[in-house]
Amino acid sequence: MGKCRVSSGQLKKAVQEIAARGEHRHRDKVVQINKPKTIGDKVRDWAYLQDAVEVKGVEAYKEDDFLDAMEALVEEGYHTSRFEKYRAAVVDQQLMHLPAQERWTRDRAFMKRFGAIKKRAMTCYLRKKTEDAKQRGSKALEEDGDADDGLRGAIVEEKGIQLVLALKDDKMFDYADGVTIAHAGLMRHGEIMKAQYKDFYKENGKWHVKIEGAKWREEGEIDYVPMEDAATTLDRIMGRGRTGVLFPAWDPEIIREAIRKCARRCGWDPNRRWDFHCLRHGKAVDNRVKGMPLEERMRRGRWKSEKTEKQYSRYR
Repeated sequence: MGKCRVSSGQLKKAVQEIAARGEHRHRDKVVQINKPKTIGDKVRDWAYLQDAVEVKGVEAYKEDDFLDAMEALVEEGYHTSRFEKYRAAVVDQQLMHLPAQERWTRDRAFMKRFGAIKKRAMTCYLRKKTEDAKQRGSKALEEDGDADDGLRGAIVEEKGIQLVLALKDDKMFDYADGVTIAHAGLMRHGEIMKAQYKDFYKENGKWHVKIEGAKWREEGEIDYVPMEDAATTLDRIMGRGRTGVLFPAWDPEIIREAIRKCARRCGWDPNRRWDFHCLRHGKAVDNRVKGMPLEERMRRGRWKSEKTEKQYSRYR
C-alpha cells in the first residue's frame, strides 16, 4: 500500500511557503501528493487533497477548485490515469456524503472540461516520454493520439505464457496462478487481490468469476465473467476446498517488479510501461484478434463504450 511522500505537517508548511512566494496556489501543493493504489489510498488521497487546497469537507471542495488543481498538474508530465485517480477520490466522497443532484463529478459539463484537461495532459506526457526516450538513445514514442499508447504495452497470450513460466522458474507459484486467472478474466489488480474462493463458480462445465462494484460501476452492480482460459488452474485451486481470499499473501510490489524483470529478460518494448494492468490490455487484444464480437468483448471487459474497448484492444 502506498504512502504519501510527505507528512501532513510538511505539506502544510510547503503550502504556506508557496503562498508566501505568490506562486500558483495549487501547482506544487498537489504535485507532492502520492499516487493512490488502493481504495484506502483514495480515502487518504482525499484527505491530503483537502490539506493541499486548504478546504475541508466535500461541500467546501468546489468544482472550480478541483479543476484548477488538475490544471496545475498538466505540465508536470503525469499520465491521465493520475488525474482519474484524483477524480475517483472525490467521487468516493461525494457518493458517501452528497445527494445525487449535488455530485458534480458526473455532470456532462464537468466531464467536458475535465476531458480537455486530460487531453492536454496526455500531450505533455507523450512529449516528456519522447524526450526521455531520445535521451536514452531509444526510439521515440508513437504520438498518434491514443491516450493509452504512450503508457502501457499489452501482455497478449504469448507474453502471458512467458510471464507465467518466468514466475514458476522463480518459485512464485501463487503469482503465476494469479496472472493466469487475471488474464483470463480481464481482472484489474484490485480485483484479483480481493478475489475470494466464493467468487468463482462452475456452470455447465465452464468457470466464471463474479465481480461486484468494479471500477466506475455503481455500488452493488455485478458482472459475471467467463474464465475458460484458466480452467485448468481453477480446477486445481478450487479442488483444495479452501475459503476466504484466494491469494492472501499477494504483494503488489513483488508482482510489479516480477513483470518488469520478465519484460527486460524477454526483450519487450522498453518504451512501454509493463505492469499488471497490461494483462487486461493483452486479453482485450487477444479477444479481438480471435474474432470475438464487439458486444461480447465489451461485456467481458465491463466497458460501457466502444471507444474504451478499442483503446484496450488496439494492436500493440
